[in-house]
Amino acid sequence: MKIGKIDFHLHPIAVHFTNALFPVALFFLVLYLLSHQDSFRQSYFYILALAALSAPVSYLAGVVDWKQRYKGAKTSTFVKKIRYGVVLIIVGGICIAWYYFYPRILDGHGVATIVFLALNLSTLPLTVALGHLGGKLVFGVQR
Repeated sequence: MKIGKIDFHLHPIAVHFTNALFPVALFFLVLYLLSHQDSFRQSYFYILALAALSAPVSYLAGVVDWKQRYKGAKTSTFVKKIRYGVVLIIVGGICIAWYYFYPRILDGHGVATIVFLALNLSTLPLTVALGHLGGKLVFGVQR
């Protein structure tokens, strides 16, 4: 994305920020589950919120990049990135809302807690897949 004469690479910057935060949030979630220290629970929520709220910025920057650099080419790689990006935004939003309205979800042992943890864990393969697909675009297919 060009701003004046400067080619500002907003998408890679935003993506690395977002993709780093989701695993860090999971790290604090695991620390809370192991220790029940409330500071880990709070850290998990704030980092997850930052990750989930930055995901739409990464996504929109990616769409702009795709349209400018790749002329909106509808290859399977771009279609997957678009789909996975939307799913990541939705899952992140659900996790934030669920925890915000029911913060004690992490203290339960029922089906709801398992589903909540599974949703959180699903952010990891999504971010890895998005990063892998982005790497294929930047570095090409390795054989």
